[in-house]
Amino acid sequence: MKANRHIYRQDNSAQVGIGTLIIFISMVLVAAVASALLIKTSGVLQQKASQTGQETTREVASNLRIDRIIGERDYYLSINLNDSGHFRKDDGTALPVFTYSSPVGGYVEIENPNQTTSFDITINSSDAKDFTNVKQTVSADSVYEYCFTKPGTYMVNSSNSTVTDISSISVTVEQDNYEYGYVSKLRITMSLGPGSEDIDLSQLIVYLSDATHTADVKYHLGKREGIYFANNTATSEYFSISEIRIRDDTSFDATQPVLRSGDVMEVTVDVRKVFKYGGAYPDPSYTGIATRTSLDLQIRPEAGSLVILEITTPGSYFKSKYIQLLI
Repeated sequence: MKANRHIYRQDNSAQVGIGTLIIFISMVLVAAVASALLIKTSGVLQQKASQTGQETTREVASNLRIDRIIGERDYYLSINLNDSGHFRKDDGTALPVFTYSSPVGGYVEIENPNQTTSFDITINSSDAKDFTNVKQTVSADSVYEYCFTKPGTYMVNSSNSTVTDISSISVTVEQDNYEYGYVSKLRITMSLGPGSEDIDLSQLIVYLSDATHTADVKYHLGKREGIYFANNTATSEYFSISEIRIRDDTSFDATQPVLRSGDVMEVTVDVRKVFKYGGAYPDPSYTGIATRTSLDLQIRPEAGSLVILEITTPGSYFKSKYIQLLI
């Protein structure tokens, strides 16, 4: 019996081999899952790095250059309408006189602060050459602006059928009259630096501040029934864009104002309207940028670095209509 006991001895080597195999398979599965995660993560990181690199390249390569800034002075006769449609000064007080003098290119600005009533305005002249009488309805809570482009004597009438009297003012427009006011518009000439990518000016934002007023202005590009349209006019909220030079002799499209290498374009900001009627805190008494005034100007393109400028108006404007503010 003792001699045969070795026949019943247990051998556990097979069980140890199965355990090792299970551990090995588990390690392979864990490695496979980890590899899948690493491959997915590396792909995401590669895509993100590529996108970041492209955006960084656009930021660095987009070089918006400001060639010059011209300040334009205009003459404005600002008057208000009262609740009866009669003329009042811009501050609401009675008009001291009813005869005014304006240079050619001057403006009469009529504001109707009435929230519910519209009033009719007529402008006529007996001696202005080729002038056609103007009839205009000034809607409630709106502003009507007319530019005198021809010399002569004009009568600006405000009438209302509910009252018997009519308010009128006389404006004598002279060719050589230099009665300009403060700087009302900024004409900013732009181009691109060497190697710069194209810049879509419809996405441009212009920040303005003179320490007393602040505002931001953009371009008016909208979409109606799937078709883009542009109101390319400098207003209290928007700037306008005009071409100075377009490469390849192509025509300027206001719905696609893209600045390319070789192009030169001009952005016009009506600072007077922006600070008087627009911005976060409108100032009804604002008349324009006075002499010896510092103006902070920041221009933010869609891609590229922010352009920061500080301009200071000269000590006197003399009789000049256009003032060189930045060369």
